[in-house]
Amino acid sequence: MKVIKFICLPVLLLILLSGTALAAPASVPTISVEINNSTISTDMPPYLTQGTTMVPLNVVKHIPGITVAWNNDTKTVTIGRSGETITLVAGQKNALIGSKPTALPVASVLLKGRVMVPIRFIAEAADAHVAWNAATRIVYVAKADEALITQLQSANLGEARTAALHFPRVSTLKQIPIINESQNQDYYFPEGTAGRFFIQGGPGFSYYEVTGNYAEEIWSAKIDYSAPSSAGLFFVPYKIVDQAGKMPTYKGSLAFYHLMLPVMEATYGFIDATGASRTVGQQNMKLNEFFEIPGEASSSVQN
Repeated sequence: MKVIKFICLPVLLLILLSGTALAAPASVPTISVEINNSTISTDMPPYLTQGTTMVPLNVVKHIPGITVAWNNDTKTVTIGRSGETITLVAGQKNALIGSKPTALPVASVLLKGRVMVPIRFIAEAADAHVAWNAATRIVYVAKADEALITQLQSANLGEARTAALHFPRVSTLKQIPIINESQNQDYYFPEGTAGRFFIQGGPGFSYYEVTGNYAEEIWSAKIDYSAPSSAGLFFVPYKIVDQAGKMPTYKGSLAFYHLMLPVMEATYGFIDATGASRTVGQQNMKLNEFFEIPGEASSSVQN
C-alpha cells in the first residue's frame, strides 16, 4: 500500500504540473477601429507590431477624403487624396507621397490573403486625427468635414453647438462602468461658446473640447448624487466616486439644456458661478441638436 502511494503522488503531481503548463494562455483583447464615431468591422483582426496598429486595407477605405486601390500584380497600395497619390508596396518600409520617399514605421504585409497596412500613416496622410486608447484597445480616426468645421464658427450659438456635438469624438481615457437609468440628457456649455461642453446622463459625466477636426474627451466621471460635496464641479455639487483624465477648472457661467428624452423637450437657461440655476424656457429639442438661448450673447463666440 505504501508503494502505491509513493508511485501515485509523483504521477499526480506530474499531471497537475502538466495541466498548468499546457493550459491555454489568456487571449489578447481584440483591437477595435472607430472612424468618425462608427466601429468598422473587419474580416481580419487588427494587431500591434512595433507600436504600430496594422489593419486590413478595406478598413482605411472608410477614412473620409481618400480613395484606395490594390494592384495584386505589383503588390502596391495606391491612395488618392486631394489630387495627390500615396503608394505603398507590400514588404517595403518606404512609401511615396507624390514623388517624395517617406519612411514607414512598419511595412505593409500580405497576411492570409489580406493586405495589412499601418493605419496611422494612412490616416494622417489623409489629414485625419489618430488616437490610440491603450485601456480600451480602440484606434480612433477622426476627420470632420469642412461644412461641419465652418458651422462650428457660426455666430448662431445653436448652430455652432449642434456642429460641436456632431464632430467625431476620440478618447484616450479608461472606461468608467456606468449604469444609466435616467431618462434625461443634460448639456452644459461655457456661456457664449460652443467648442467646449459637458454631457451628463444619469451618474455619468464627460467633458469634451473640439480641436481641429475632432472632439476629444478630456475628463469623465461617475457621480454619487446621494452624497453632497464641494470637491467637484461648482454646478454638480456631489461626490465623484470615479474619474479619468483631468477635471476642467472652468469657473464662469454656463448655458444648460436639460433634455427630457420621453417627450423630447428641453428646459434651458443659465447657471452662474455660484451654482445658482435660472431656467429661461422650455421647447422641443432633438438629441444633440441645439437652439439659441434668449439673453445669451452670441456676437463674441469663442469656440
